[in-house]
Amino acid sequence: MILESKIDCYDGNLIHNRFAYRYFKERTLPIGNIVAFRAPMLVEAEGMIDLEDVLQGDFIYSDDAVNFCWEIPNLDSFGAVCFQRLLNTQIAHILSEIIEKKIEVDGDDLIVHAEHKQHGIIQEKGKVSVSITHVKNGAALGHTGINVIAGKKAPAFAFSSEMNDIQTATFMQRVIETFYQMANDIFIATTKII
Repeated sequence: MILESKIDCYDGNLIHNRFAYRYFKERTLPIGNIVAFRAPMLVEAEGMIDLEDVLQGDFIYSDDAVNFCWEIPNLDSFGAVCFQRLLNTQIAHILSEIIEKKIEVDGDDLIVHAEHKQHGIIQEKGKVSVSITHVKNGAALGHTGINVIAGKKAPAFAFSSEMNDIQTATFMQRVIETFYQMANDIFIATTKII
């Protein structure tokens, strides 16, 4: 579901608790649900889930980003990370086609191999994404944010995809469709075992 209501800023709190029922109610699916929206990102210490980022004092910032938040019941932490990386690989493939640039998946990061300037520094590649997942109350909760415009407060390694409005709408729809196709296919595969 693409959230049409205005979200002023993604602050990380959406995935601190299960959220699917809030948006889907009786359409909440046992294979999981995903929401997408376009909003700036500002995730500071209180919104962080990644201990490494908290310890290093890193925060997440983007002037404009496409955000995907997903919830899948009955996954443990290992399964959540596996699904996150599988989904992020699909996101990288879709984004690469839309912005016509090579994208490498490094762990849960999407690295765009294209010369760009951030903070006045010309770089050969940059990180276009932020992503995290964890398990709470019997469900895996995840977020992947893709920079449209990283902005001046983003780190020097940040990459701006610079998608236009039509591209971002297409991108969100394709990722949502991929999520449901992938989650359903994984579920069906679990039912075929004799």
